[in-house]
Amino acid sequence: MKAPASAQTIEYEQATSYRRLAARFIDLIFAWLVLFTLAMVPLSIATAESSISDEAFGGLTVASWAVAVIAYDTLMHRLFGRTIGKALLGMRVVDVRGNKLGWGRCLLRAVVLYVTVIAVAFGIAITASILGWIILRALPQYARFPHDQAARSFVVRAVKGKLKRVAEAPVAPGVQQKPTPLADLEKLRAQGIISAGEYERKKRELGL
Repeated sequence: MKAPASAQTIEYEQATSYRRLAARFIDLIFAWLVLFTLAMVPLSIATAESSISDEAFGGLTVASWAVAVIAYDTLMHRLFGRTIGKALLGMRVVDVRGNKLGWGRCLLRAVVLYVTVIAVAFGIAITASILGWIILRALPQYARFPHDQAARSFVVRAVKGKLKRVAEAPVAPGVQQKPTPLADLEKLRAQGIISAGEYERKKRELGL
């Protein structure tokens, strides 16, 4: 991912798909142990003196937990640029300039994320978990998921609170390295920032 700076272009290292999934697993554990408990407290108080069916109580429980996890994702990304899982594994969510997302894009990202999770979980259940393993095996090394594309965000590596830059390739002494448009396009395609179709269209525009 490239982020414009005042004097030069800075390139940050994107987090791999498996690191991101590991961070999400940590967040789901936190959501189950903490957020679910917090969501159940007001729900239990509100329904203690009312007579509702078990089905209705179950539906309210799921809805309360869904609101809690979406609020958690939105608040953490807006205030800190990361959730607990991302912080533990050294990641941060940023926009194309390397800055934190605004409230609207954080909320949009969280909603699209969990809608995608529900859709994938439904597909996994229908296909007896085979589809889920196929999706995991087919993930590219640097994937941008639907919630990243919707919020125009990137998940990049962070070390000690600072974004990690991509290590530059060594240049032989006396040789001046000159970036080319084709090399930039190939790098953007490899990191998932542009699609294969956009890559070919840009090549035609540049006459390459």
